[in-house]
Amino acid sequence: MKPVFEIIPEAIFFQQTNLICEISLDGFSYIFENDIDKKFNGLSVFHFDDVDIPGQLKTIFNEQPLLHKKFKKVFVSYSGEESALLPEELHQAGKNELVLNTLYGDLHSGAIATDLIADKKIYNVYRMPAAIHQAMVAQFPLAAFSHHYSLLIKQHFTAGDLFKVIFYSDTFIAVLISAGELQLVHTYPYKSGADVVYHLLNIGRQFKITHVPLRIGGMVEIDSDLYKELSHYFKNISFDELPAEYEFAESLKELPPHYFSHLFSLALCV
Repeated sequence: MKPVFEIIPEAIFFQQTNLICEISLDGFSYIFENDIDKKFNGLSVFHFDDVDIPGQLKTIFNEQPLLHKKFKKVFVSYSGEESALLPEELHQAGKNELVLNTLYGDLHSGAIATDLIADKKIYNVYRMPAAIHQAMVAQFPLAAFSHHYSLLIKQHFTAGDLFKVIFYSDTFIAVLISAGELQLVHTYPYKSGADVVYHLLNIGRQFKITHVPLRIGGMVEIDSDLYKELSHYFKNISFDELPAEYEFAESLKELPPHYFSHLFSLALCV
């Protein structure tokens, strides 16, 4: 299975390198972070088709020899829709499954996990598809897991209003911040720019917020139909940037910064 993007490090010292992965129903990505130099040295990005994601993961693992090395740390961010953000005072560990079943139904089995975002006093209860989680654990038995929403919430919020949107091949994550406070984090499906605009305008209407600046990341181009559709409704659009706290290999800096800024930002919260 061939990656959509692949930049292999010229040299890698595994004992001081963290492997940071993201897994979703859209694809699997990983980046190499030198923990000593605070530098990213490479990445690989794979897109799934609609069938047998665990099988595709196993193929990737078999064909990527670097994934079999012993890293300093392995961290896995799961990006999936089945998530419930609960204030600390309302969270009851014994009712995690009930909460998720109430919101998303009980037709699919999965591994239920919980992240505590301590400084925000928020619990994130989420469910990962069982077969996907088993494939990840089999490959990375010592990995630490978290949900992408949890990591987004840990990042610094702007003092004003902001829509932060991360685009994947068939879905996008929308983060709404109003007056510096988190209002919403959710994943939406889309097939066209019109779908994205509909969801964003609907969110703004529900929260009674207009003229929100839009910051976008993921693989979207300024000359794409998606961007043109967004620009009809949002006049203040910016692209996400690479985190200033890290250095980057020259080959990574040749890519548009917003393509994988959301991946590199994971390291800020690991």
